[in-house]
Amino acid sequence: MNFGNIKSQKSKFIMLFLCIVVITAIVIGSMLAQDSDENSINVKLFFLSPDGNSYISEDRSISKYGTINDQIKIVLLELIKGPTTNLSPTIPQGTDIREVFVDAKHCAYVDFSRAITKNHIGGSTMELATVASIVNSLTANFPKDIQKVRILIDGREAQTIAGHIDITKPIYPFNFQRQFYNDL
Repeated sequence: MNFGNIKSQKSKFIMLFLCIVVITAIVIGSMLAQDSDENSINVKLFFLSPDGNSYISEDRSISKYGTINDQIKIVLLELIKGPTTNLSPTIPQGTDIREVFVDAKHCAYVDFSRAITKNHIGGSTMELATVASIVNSLTANFPKDIQKVRILIDGREAQTIAGHIDITKPIYPFNFQRQFYNDL
């Protein structure tokens, strides 16, 4: 009996076994990554720049869960969480989303809790930032379904969030480029 041959065959078998394990792990990993990609979508959330002079989008990956209304809620909840970078938040902490729906005319109705008003820091710039970030985050991420946004507070129509920006009608997306160049 040649023990050198047995050791060599055993080493080859172990190497083959390890190769199979590694290849299996790679295949399973790629399948999980594909499954993860199929269950999530990338979205853009709009926040105020640190200097307050422009709006900048921040990319997030969210769950592709449920209906479009569920996905809209997830986008808004991410917006309420605030930025993960040095951008400035636009929706007051403590704000909840009571309900959302999209009508046949591509208008998203978003019903926020009263905290959006009570916890708002005020001022026309910050109120504009709140409205613009909501409207542009929704219209940018759901362009086929949402063309305008109607903001409600505690299930009711409201005049403004903090006294400056009229929210009595549906609001169309803001053209950030044009708006800031015209202001110069």
